[in-house]
Amino acid sequence: MKYKPTPINIICGLLIIVSIYGAIFSGPMGFGILGLFYLLPVAVFGLLLDYLGQKTIKSYLRLFAIEIGVVAVISFGFVWQERTKTYIIPDQRDFEFVVTIYDVQDSEELPVNFFTWTYEKEIPENGILLTSNRINSDLPKTEMFTKSGLSLQDRNDTVDLCFGRASTSIIEIDGKTYDYQAWKIDKGGTIGYSSNDIKELEEELKKYLKRIKPSS
Repeated sequence: MKYKPTPINIICGLLIIVSIYGAIFSGPMGFGILGLFYLLPVAVFGLLLDYLGQKTIKSYLRLFAIEIGVVAVISFGFVWQERTKTYIIPDQRDFEFVVTIYDVQDSEELPVNFFTWTYEKEIPENGILLTSNRINSDLPKTEMFTKSGLSLQDRNDTVDLCFGRASTSIIEIDGKTYDYQAWKIDKGGTIGYSSNDIKELEEELKKYLKRIKPSS
């Protein structure tokens, strides 16, 4: 069998080069070496699949077309998981958690559908966003900015704020369940919270829903 260049083995070869380069020139924080643990195994697995494909599929054009299809599907899946919503929070706030509660009838609908790759939403003054959408219809990634435009994605000397996913769970009120997601806003580049903090948050969310009495 004559081993031929294909989309998968070319991509895997590039991943191996990137992994080795990252391990040698890892930078001051050593992040590049993570390529050896993530990119390199993927590359080796891909090369094994390509080798089996070249042994079993005799037509080079057919193999090439199949691998193009596989790469396209994987690429689409990766991009699909990168769809991002942007939350705009108040500059001055008295909440630590940004929360979205889903499936609350008679509340606003998120600007999201199958073709939505990004949307922007302003968070209310209490930090709680209610929506009639279901949780599985929302976009998977989240970014946050303040109203004045400060980014919470990358903490630096100018913006000593960051955020991280704290909880994705369910709360129950009067026999009805609501999915929610919560993100913790913190300072100093670290996200600190405990299980008791989440329990207290859920109790506050229950009290809030009882006050507004959402439709069943």
